Amino acid sequence: MGKQDKLYWALKTAATGNFIDAAVSCDITIDEGIKTDLEKPFGVCDIEVFRERMEQAKTLLIIADNAGETVFDRLLMERLPSLSIIYAVRGEPVINDATVEDARASGIEGCARILSTGCGAPGIVFEECGDEFLEIYRDADLVISKGQANFETLSGEKREIFFLLKAKCPLIASHLGADVGQYVFLQSTGHDMK
Repeated sequence: MGKQDKLYWALKTAATGNFIDAAVSCDITIDEGIKTDLEKPFGVCDIEVFRERMEQAKTLLIIADNAGETVFDRLLMERLPSLSIIYAVRGEPVINDATVEDARASGIEGCARILSTGCGAPGIVFEECGDEFLEIYRDADLVISKGQANFETLSGEKREIFFLLKAKCPLIASHLGADVGQYVFLQSTGHDMK
């Protein structure tokens, strides 16, 4: 994609934020890793399908991943002013996942409504989620799910979801149709996973 494709680069920036939790065990700095990873193209990128869906959409639910990614996600949301955006975070601190406080600290309130999933587990466990989140998940025109834990818990869902993440292990990479270390923006309807 060319430098002029603002949606592509907003998606790539939001995906690259997923580098942060992987950087904990790396020998390179976060700044170096983000710069390097921003230059890597997506391994899988269903951006054209997303563009088509955006033409008819009014609401977008983004299911957040890690606390450090929230500022990167804000950059994506700022590129989607025509959509009413709900940003769903964990109900309580778990591992390094984003909470309401993290989202507020990143300025998300300026471009989206922040909502707790009600779930305190990594990923989305529907039995633990609050009714308001479940209703929004069911009714949102578009859903973007960030990160590997959300992918693991949502990949079998029958509704359309766009998964945005870095493939960090061989098993998940093979399900995504990507190589380990590649970034993915994958449209899924649950029954079409590889």
